[in-house]
Amino acid sequence: MSRTRMNKINALVVVLILVAGMLASCSEFSRLQKRGDITAKLEGGIKFYNKKDYYKSSVLLEEIAPLLKGRAEAEQALYYLAYDYYQQEQYPMASFYFKELYTTYNRSTYHEEAMFMNAKALYKESPAYNLDQQSTFESLKAIQTFINRYPQSTYVTECNAIMDELTLQLERKEYEHAKLYNKIHNYKSAIVALTAFMEQYPNSSYNEEIALTRVEAQYHLAKNSIVGKVQIERYYDAIGFYRSFAEKFPSSKYLAEAKQYAEMSESELAKIKSKS
Repeated sequence: MSRTRMNKINALVVVLILVAGMLASCSEFSRLQKRGDITAKLEGGIKFYNKKDYYKSSVLLEEIAPLLKGRAEAEQALYYLAYDYYQQEQYPMASFYFKELYTTYNRSTYHEEAMFMNAKALYKESPAYNLDQQSTFESLKAIQTFINRYPQSTYVTECNAIMDELTLQLERKEYEHAKLYNKIHNYKSAIVALTAFMEQYPNSSYNEEIALTRVEAQYHLAKNSIVGKVQIERYYDAIGFYRSFAEKFPSSKYLAEAKQYAEMSESELAKIKSKS
């Protein structure tokens, strides 16, 4: 028999074995769903979990979890059910069951792990920086609560890494939000948002560009103001923002651009004075 034919036969055997395994699994799952008692479904759910068939595991455990309340097996069912959803990337459901586990069973051996995994599931659900950040805030809160409860936990290092990542994500959102006001020529709101950003994130890598944008926004705010005392004050503020920028970022690649706005402000002030 040729090697090619042997390879085809071997491949067919593998396929048949896999199909037989799938049919057996489906048959077992169907039997447990229809006729299995609570104990059988719990054991079956754990068995399917260990086989990485998280969907079937979750279906069985979801059926019995409410019926196990008050029994010793309840903690185990919630533990595997939470991980079933986590492995299926259904993070809101995973977070819900991890939280139910550690809040319902405060002395559970799973308490520390469940508390951490609740925070991690919320982190996994955190969206891109330009979307609503509610789950990001919830994750940060959950992580801080976990660290306060378990300051010596082996999970703390990962918690700190997640917090750093989420904080940068919030920082990026605020950065883009502050710059947007300037782009749409809402200069007054831009200055408020840009100043607030620098105060909230004093060590941000965005602060150099934010400081330049504030000089620019202040100049345009003054330029668009009605001639008078307020306009003069706003030009002086633009010059002040430039000086603050130059002091903090003396080697900035944006220094020449910032200086140009200051010089234009000085020029406008000179024109105003010459007319008075």
